[in-house]
Amino acid sequence: MSAAAFAYVLLLRKAAAIDELLALLAEERRVEVQSILEKMKGLPPEQIGAHLRKLREQQIMRQRQNVKERIGLKADHVAPKLYSWLTRPF
Repeated sequence: MSAAAFAYVLLLRKAAAIDELLALLAEERRVEVQSILEKMKGLPPEQIGAHLRKLREQQIMRQRQNVKERIGLKADHVAPKLYSWLTRPF
């Protein structure tokens, strides 16, 4: 999970134990998440949710591109359900 996604979820869930959760992270990751939390402080939940959805869409697009690179252009001719399964996040 990206630092941004983790920070957004913390804000959306209104985690009471943010400091405790941040203490579990490695120093570099903690600084990254804290920076994002500062930037997002005060934003309404709808806007934070929109940022999280955008991150998710970007992740899905990267995974789809990765599948196309691995199996070639044949991915464009695969049934939509199979394509969806092949490109789903794990």
